[in-house]
Amino acid sequence: MMKSIVVVALVATLAVSVAAKSNFSVGANSKSWAGSNSYFVHGMQEYEQDKLINALGSWGVKVMRIWVAGIGGCVKGSQCNGVPNFEDNIGSYNYETLAALDNVLVKLHKNGIKALIAPHDANMLNGANGNDCYGHAYGNSDNFYGSDQAKQQYDNRMAAILNYKSPNFGRPWSQMSDVILGFDIQNEPMIGSVDKLQQNDPDDWLCGRAGNMKKIIGNSGVKIATGGVGGSEYCCDHEFNIIDKVLYCDAIDILSVHGYMSEGSQWAYFIPSLSDKAASQGKHLMIEEWGIKDGMSFSDQVNVFNGAGVPWMYWEVTMSDQTQPCGTSSCCGGWDGFEIGITSGKGDVKDAVATANSVEGRQDWTGYVY
Repeated sequence: MMKSIVVVALVATLAVSVAAKSNFSVGANSKSWAGSNSYFVHGMQEYEQDKLINALGSWGVKVMRIWVAGIGGCVKGSQCNGVPNFEDNIGSYNYETLAALDNVLVKLHKNGIKALIAPHDANMLNGANGNDCYGHAYGNSDNFYGSDQAKQQYDNRMAAILNYKSPNFGRPWSQMSDVILGFDIQNEPMIGSVDKLQQNDPDDWLCGRAGNMKKIIGNSGVKIATGGVGGSEYCCDHEFNIIDKVLYCDAIDILSVHGYMSEGSQWAYFIPSLSDKAASQGKHLMIEEWGIKDGMSFSDQVNVFNGAGVPWMYWEVTMSDQTQPCGTSSCCGGWDGFEIGITSGKGDVKDAVATANSVEGRQDWTGYVY
């Protein structure tokens, strides 16, 4: 997540001219869809897990994005149980983390929700969200992405995650397309390496990692998503979510767009043209992360996605948000302003999900979420 809100000055004629370049016609063979992110759901107390996931399922949510991450303490209104980091030391894995996520997969599956799994956070490379074992080992983002040794170590991490045999389903995660939509390559890869993004990933980190993931996944139907390359997409000098290195990579199935805009018109610069660009190369596109705060209009932005038939995942639907009093004994505060609680009036997520599920998808999501 890139939390800074970008104020973009758009000219209406520019948005029209961008849209006019697309020759992709609306009206695929499936409806659109909607989902939510939750990087801490695997640490939530079980009764809160149930309440959150059951609510999302009843709304018709199709996907929840979950993270291979350590968690504990007060997180966005929920008092979480301690879950260890998956990899405190490079090459040494805490499978307790994956077991906690696997229990969440059971609840999601029962509610008709598929999981999208983020296996690592680029913001932990001595970045905005901290400094993990890779950040400590390589010092910064550029060193990490440019190192052949780091590539191998990261591939080993991915293999450990993809090959993890689910205690609940009896199969490796890489072979569970009925439960798991897919895996991001990383959350917001190269967000701290703008020079490398401007050079179109000269170390071939993105497609190289995706190719090694695909060797494990094979033809199982589990997809590979980009995870929001470079963080938030915004006009006019930070447009990296679908750089050529991912657009033309055969191993990548889904291009993930991240963005924290202040109004819907700023999204209109990208949507639906990015979806059509992805489709031109046989790839799918989704809004993987977006959120509002400080009086912004939820409906103003979500209407752009639903109006174009492009699927979206909110950052993030939680038990409660900063506009509400705590509704449970474990509620502890700790919000950052982007959350929308399941009973909050901040934004009508339930209605927006219903609309997403009713409109024609700009792309056909059969075999993905349908």
